[in-house]
Amino acid sequence: MTSSVTSGWCGSPPSSSATRWGGEQRLKGLAGEEIVGGLLESLKPAGWEVLHGIPLPTGADIDHVVIGPPGVFTVNAKHHPDASVFIGDGAVKINRSSHPYLQNSEFEADRTARLLSRWCGFDVPVHPVIAVVGARKITHGAGAQRVEVLDAALIGSALSARPALLSPARQEQIYRIARHRYVWSQLGKRGSRSR
Repeated sequence: MTSSVTSGWCGSPPSSSATRWGGEQRLKGLAGEEIVGGLLESLKPAGWEVLHGIPLPTGADIDHVVIGPPGVFTVNAKHHPDASVFIGDGAVKINRSSHPYLQNSEFEADRTARLLSRWCGFDVPVHPVIAVVGARKITHGAGAQRVEVLDAALIGSALSARPALLSPARQEQIYRIARHRYVWSQLGKRGSRSR
């Protein structure tokens, strides 16, 4: 029997257990992940696959991995209610405070691309996306960013508007590989592709 990555949610922890779960900030982050996850689920009827909470060997996780005709997307949910978000100069600024979201998302996508390409036996395009939940305003400065930063409410239409890069057979193969926890447990390990 193989262990697979979840495609559902186990629900939000009660707010009375905020300390046990890492405080109010962590609970706010989890709520943002759940909101984005619900929005991504709307892609499934159009043939997309969505995985949530991919556990990594470091103890961290990838919020969401979305697999569709345009490729694979690592989606990082950021919950910033009523915040002003600025993207530019290689950074994401939340109410003028800089955060390393772009670098972290690029790193996550690059590692995911290497891992899935190694396991699938062909180049797997992986695109980093940051879905911002609850922001009052999102402003993009000059210069192109590799990471797509957008209002979470637009994520379904933004991803589905991209051109197709994967055949249905390749999309299915990537999903068959990506849904197994063992594959993700090998992230960062050299030469580990034994099945």
